[in-house]
Amino acid sequence: MKLWYSNSSPYARKARAVVQYHQLQDHVELLLTTSGLDKNSPHNLDNPLGRLPALQRENGEWLYNSSLIAEYLDNIGTQPSLYGNKETRWEILRLHYLADGILENEISVAPEKCLRPQEQWWLERHQQIFDRTERSLIELQKAIDIFGEELNIGTLNAVCAIDFLLFRDAWTHASQHETIKSLKTWAEAMNQRYDCLKNRSEEHTSELQSLMRI
Repeated sequence: MKLWYSNSSPYARKARAVVQYHQLQDHVELLLTTSGLDKNSPHNLDNPLGRLPALQRENGEWLYNSSLIAEYLDNIGTQPSLYGNKETRWEILRLHYLADGILENEISVAPEKCLRPQEQWWLERHQQIFDRTERSLIELQKAIDIFGEELNIGTLNAVCAIDFLLFRDAWTHASQHETIKSLKTWAEAMNQRYDCLKNRSEEHTSELQSLMRI
């Protein structure tokens, strides 16, 4: 199998962390894409969405979305499932998709902040996203408290989201959120505790096109 990814994408980080957690490194070839917009990039030749990350299975079939990729890898993995059992699955998924929603909101305004002069920014929209993230981070903290430092797809994705918000603080202004300090401390502990998360946050680059891919 082949996994096309970008270092700057929190979605790709999630997929790669699942690869490492399930010790699938010998079965998944990791292919770094330097430009998601390059039409000649291998991931764009057969992948109609052109999004990152993208997983190509051995039969040539593409899996496009990071959440689908993560669940597929978890399904074929040999370690205990990151998706929990019947009793915990929905709490885990609720946390997972809350973290995904925070990322989607923040990344939606990133191109404008990067590519347009500040006088052309849609400031009301930016404030709306900031306020939504403020409320969402409070809920994220509550959802995390259920699991503590347990590793599952929800806590894994929450780490990816928190690290991304702080890494892109110039755009997200994450450091201004009241809840971010405790979330940062928790994410740092998770990064140190689990090998599949360790050092991943240091691999980001500044490629804007990668921020617009999931």
